[in-house]
Order: sequence, then C-alpha cells, then structure tokens
Amino acid sequence: MTENWKPYLCNVSSKLASIFVNLGLREAVPIASKPWLLWTWVYFQSPRADGLSDSKKAPTLYKIEDALNLCVSRACEAIPCGRITTEGRREFYFYGETKNGFRHAVEAALTGFEGYRFDVGQQEDSLWEQYLNVLYPSPENFQRIANMDLLDVLVEKGDVLAVAREVQHWMHFRAESSRSSFRDAAVGAGFRIVSGITFGGGFAILHRCGSRSIYLSKGPSTTPSLSC
Repeated sequence: MTENWKPYLCNVSSKLASIFVNLGLREAVPIASKPWLLWTWVYFQSPRADGLSDSKKAPTLYKIEDALNLCVSRACEAIPCGRITTEGRREFYFYGETKNGFRHAVEAALTGFEGYRFDVGQQEDSLWEQYLNVLYPSPENFQRIANMDLLDVLVEKGDVLAVAREVQHWMHFRAESSRSSFRDAAVGAGFRIVSGITFGGGFAILHRCGSRSIYLSKGPSTTPSLSC
C-alpha cells in the first residue's frame, strides 16, 4: 500500500468540512484483515466561526494526530485512512484488525494534551464503506484536488498566482433552451461574449470576464454549471 495523502474541502452532512485522506489505499480496499472501523473525535478548544481549526492550534493538532496514529496502530493493528475537520472537531478514522484496546489507546495518546475533549466509537465495516463513501473524493472533488496540485506546480516553477490570466471552460448542452439560459446567467455574472464557433452541428460561444472565459456549446452533455 502506498501513501498518497490529499486534502480537499467539501460539505459533510450539509456542513463545511476539510477532509484529508490517503488515496493510496484505494486499490487495496477493502482489506479483509482489517474489518473494524475505529474513530475518535477530538474537539477544538477555539474553533473558527466556520467550524474549521484555528491555524494557531495546527502544531498541537498535528502532534495529537501523530500520537493517535502510533498508539492506535500498536493496540489494534490499525492503519489511519483519513480525517475530517468540521463543526469544531477533528474526526480521525482507522481500520483495524480488532477493536479491543481502542479506547485505552486513545486515552494514552491524549494524556499529554490537557483540555481536549474526545469521543470514541467503533463498528464492523468489512466493506470499508466509511472510506469509500465518505472520505474518498467524488469526481468533482478529485478535480479540486487536481487543481490544487496544478497550483502547487505553478508556484514551484515561480509562477505568481495573483497575476490575472485567461481560463477557458467548455459547457455542453443537449437543448438550445438550456444553452440560452446558461448564456444569460453567464452574462449576468459579468462575462461577455467575445467569439463563437460552430462544430458538429452545434456551436460554442466564448464568454470572458477579466481572466475567466466560458465556451458554451450545443452537444451531448447536460449538467451546466458556472464555476471558474
């Protein structure tokens, strides 16, 4: 199994959440020898208004995570698969060979961190549904991860991200009415039509506003969204 940890933002139970997940586990799950889902929720002392963690507490939270990973892995033959930060807490998830000794392991890990409340839980999850259905990113969130990876590469190469640049998006529609509705919404959001082309019996229109642009086309797809 490889380590490939990636963060992304999303909504969990209609609340803003930051997820940090090991994508490297995907090809190996479900792991038959580790059927027990183990979790502990550690509550922040001073969460942000949006429920995420205060950056000032990040060093302490990282130390808590390291201590949990060490103690739980030893006690339960467990591996960490991801964590969720939301609603003023950080949720740590593991899959282990056994649930025995889990609470004691969490208590031991948090001994040196005064003032942090926590809950623990466990259930059998031989199909690894928590990992696959909650922690693992959707196709849309995979695109967000890829976007962040691209930004990291640009920064490494000396790119200045504050400089405006053109970004183009192709939007495909089955019906002319849908394309027209989206075009009106794009113009209303501050984009402007600068060119149009025809292809495959349909056509595309380039909308641009500052550094953003959108191609609207009549084609085989259906789900328009205005996101730049």
